[in-house]
Amino acid sequence: MDQTALVTAGHKLVDAMARHGLPPRAAMWVHNTDTDTWRLWIVPPAGMTDKRDFYRQAAVLISEETDAFSGLDVSDIEMVSSEHPALKGLSREFRVKGRRDIHISSTNLNGFYLPDGIILEMNL
Repeated sequence: MDQTALVTAGHKLVDAMARHGLPPRAAMWVHNTDTDTWRLWIVPPAGMTDKRDFYRQAAVLISEETDAFSGLDVSDIEMVSSEHPALKGLSREFRVKGRRDIHISSTNLNGFYLPDGIILEMNL
């Protein structure tokens, strides 16, 4: 998927989650250079710790609006803790809300190397 499509689909999912009472505290596309794949890291609302429930709700949202998400599948999403070293580092540097995106590359954050990323939401 090209980066424009990633950003568009990611923003639509973040918006849908917020409309359904699941506003992500952070959302970011992360590129894995070994497999040349992108994963959408999402930090769920505070208090949501059940991964099965998170993925179930994400799958329902995606299936209800399949055409709106341009090929996005629940397998492209990863629930990530706000304590992840990369997110802790990014949260000190960025606040991103709304339909903005910030591209970062070749960044080392708290010992975690992030080759490429696109921040969609950062409110930690």
